[in-house]
Amino acid sequence: MTKLIIRVKNKLKYRDFILIFLIYLTGFIGIRFLDKDFFLPLSFLSLLIPFILFLYRLKPTYLGYLQLSAVFLFTFFAEWIGVNYGWIFGNYQYGDSLSIKLGGVPLMIGVNWVLLCIVSRQFLDGLITNKYLIVVLSTFLMLIIDVILEPIAPILDFWVWEGDAVPFTNYRDWFIVAVISQCVLFNFKLKKDLFIWSAFYLIILILFFLTFYF
Repeated sequence: MTKLIIRVKNKLKYRDFILIFLIYLTGFIGIRFLDKDFFLPLSFLSLLIPFILFLYRLKPTYLGYLQLSAVFLFTFFAEWIGVNYGWIFGNYQYGDSLSIKLGGVPLMIGVNWVLLCIVSRQFLDGLITNKYLIVVLSTFLMLIIDVILEPIAPILDFWVWEGDAVPFTNYRDWFIVAVISQCVLFNFKLKKDLFIWSAFYLIILILFFLTFYF
């Protein structure tokens, strides 16, 4: 019975992989070759669906949900300060690709922060055991993704910087916000069997962004 349950779970995870791959493949084809004005406003689905799937597989504890909520509120508030006052990250404004906004900040950007935090953490947790090192390396992994994304963010109508130049303060503050978020998740309960899931998602995400460089 145990082996049967494991096989069923593995099959469901493979379905996750297929669905996520198809979402990003459709987005790439739609934005690059079909009608970007139609596909860009649907970009939020590429965050929301993996987020829901990962939480479903992870099944966080009550404390875990509190930690994730804290990260969502903290990162969203940081973005709100950045957009409205320019005190964090720099002077920038969000486009319309990430759906509903509150105070100029898409609600999905908080989801994006939470998803990147837990997936990066889950990936590193599958490679090393030192929790302090996981905090640091997860933060750097998130920063690398941001470095890749920043030059193409205007193309995807995610956000645009004043003067079209990404300031150093963005990377500095991204690192600070990310490391604080990872500290909030310091004792967050993970699942070893989601290492492959996390690795797959990160690879698909990075490859998707890189395709817009060519």
